[in-house]
Amino acid sequence: MISNKGFSLVEILIAILVVALSGVGTLKLYSYMEVEKANAAMFVEAKLIAESQLALLQTVNTTGSICTGKTFANIQDCVNEQDEGSPFTVTVTSIKSLTHESAAGIVETYGNVYKVTVTWADRNNEGKTLAIPVSVSKYTNLLE
Repeated sequence: MISNKGFSLVEILIAILVVALSGVGTLKLYSYMEVEKANAAMFVEAKLIAESQLALLQTVNTTGSICTGKTFANIQDCVNEQDEGSPFTVTVTSIKSLTHESAAGIVETYGNVYKVTVTWADRNNEGKTLAIPVSVSKYTNLLE
């Protein structure tokens, strides 16, 4: 009677194949996770840029604002400049004017709604966009 005290060549080859396939899958998962982590970091940075632009629009005509002298007519020209080589682009567009009709029948604009848009290309070279609306009123202490 012969007893086997080891593994056959076929069993060893199958074990190596299983380990190799699981290693390849793990490497693909790791590279995917790295790309998604970088894309998430870019989204967070774009959100911070958009929030900074929102704050800038809401400080128009306040002391120390870089947008001193801007009005509803040209407030969208007041944009935070990005560093040279930055993947982010910021634009401000007017969505609508907020108006009120007084008792005398005069229609008066009391505020505007703007859309702050930040665009960039992610690690896959796909264009991404983040858009946040903001309203600015002339009846606050922000505009005269």
